[in-house]
Amino acid sequence: MANIRLKLTALSPIHIGSGEVYEPTNFIMDEGVLYSFRDEDFYSALPDIKKEAFMRILEENKSDSFVRIHSFVKENKNTVKEIAIGMVAVTEGIQKEYSDKVGKISQIEAKNKKVFNKFEIQRIQRKQVKTQADIYAQTGYIVGSALKGSISTAYQELVYKKEGKNAVEKKFQAKGREISNNIFKEFKVSDSIVKRVNTKIGFALNKERFDYDFHNPNANIKLSTYIEVIEPKSEFMVYINYGELDIKEILQSCTNHYMPIFRSLFLSQVNGKKEYINKYLSPNFYESYRHFELKPNQYLLRVGKHSGARSVTIEGLRKIKSKVSGGGKRRKPNVFEYLDQETTSWLFGEKSNSNNGLLPFGWVIAEISDERDNSEFEAIDSLYAVQLKRVKERAKDKLAREERLQKEVKLQEEKEAKERAKLASMTPVQRLVNGYNSVADLINDMKAGKIENFDEIKIELAREIKKILQQTPKTWDKAKKKALDRKLYIEGVLNS
Repeated sequence: MANIRLKLTALSPIHIGSGEVYEPTNFIMDEGVLYSFRDEDFYSALPDIKKEAFMRILEENKSDSFVRIHSFVKENKNTVKEIAIGMVAVTEGIQKEYSDKVGKISQIEAKNKKVFNKFEIQRIQRKQVKTQADIYAQTGYIVGSALKGSISTAYQELVYKKEGKNAVEKKFQAKGREISNNIFKEFKVSDSIVKRVNTKIGFALNKERFDYDFHNPNANIKLSTYIEVIEPKSEFMVYINYGELDIKEILQSCTNHYMPIFRSLFLSQVNGKKEYINKYLSPNFYESYRHFELKPNQYLLRVGKHSGARSVTIEGLRKIKSKVSGGGKRRKPNVFEYLDQETTSWLFGEKSNSNNGLLPFGWVIAEISDERDNSEFEAIDSLYAVQLKRVKERAKDKLAREERLQKEVKLQEEKEAKERAKLASMTPVQRLVNGYNSVADLINDMKAGKIENFDEIKIELAREIKKILQQTPKTWDKAKKKALDRKLYIEGVLNS
């Protein structure tokens, strides 16, 4: 099969979802960074008194247990930082909402049911790669199937415009016995190799395209969710096996399909309707791309979640379902209409109430590349790399502690073995002397008559004590006061 290599550069935030979420039971946020961790690591790192407190929360199983768990994790942020396995930058707005909402009850419903903010953050797809630090890490990337779907939509539109709807169904939707007619069956797109990447957590904000309240900006704030994205300027490499298909035609169909949608971001009117999305856009993005032209050998694509209905449908066959009325407190029946374009757009923002400085999702430049990549390493998020370095240092410290402990245990065992050998070689009287921490205490017990079989062993015992006292001038040769009393006592025993 014929192969081609594409270099991909993100123009705007990309979210290719993993189906998983970050939950406050497994992360904390501090000073603009999310630190994620494993349950078992967190519990193991807690001191015993906090382990007991944590287990009590888990075992009580009350309606506010999750709030209390979130609060407990939040209170132990320094512990989390020590054992974190990942770090992701978060926007100022996300950090503030975390600080204000997580670990707190938002409202109390009937029967004293406590309601709290789950604060779930949609996670991007990550894969495990080997880093230059010789550590395996999870990094954001562009999934091959997502890219293939994006290319397929554009190429189907080209076939539809050339050959009609039946050709699209036959060439792209054939299944079963007719699967051999599916021209994209052998079109293979690899998962991307990561050349440069950074990730961030912020808000996905839903904005009306054809309606804007100039008098009350807050009325333009609709739905918002927490979301992790691959940031603009991230770079990837993919390989495509295209068989006998015309790859240049396929890639050009991508530009033909996506460029009108991209350019509509900067227009004030689309199909006779006033378009307001440009009012929300980041000034830098607006100025950089409003007159955007591709270079030779470049093509435009859009991938991932929140690409918009036009991006994932074929022009001329679009029937985009849009709600006209219904629902509400009275639960009126929903009324829908079918349009040729979406009426709202999702944009990435720093705060949940942002009405400017926003970015569209999923825009990518694809460029045919002759660059060869023989490196066995891939790039990871710079913050993630910082945490990996910490993990490696902690692992090194842990190994050093374990080796030190093993050495201490070995020395203690050797010491105890020597002590046992020493005791085994001693006479009963020597073992008696060895059992006392202080010669003074032993002499006091001798005077008090507390030594068993004293009369039988007193001479040998006095000789052993004399050897010890003679080791220091202050307790024998130059003995004074109490030391002299003990010396005279021992001499008296020896002379008796």
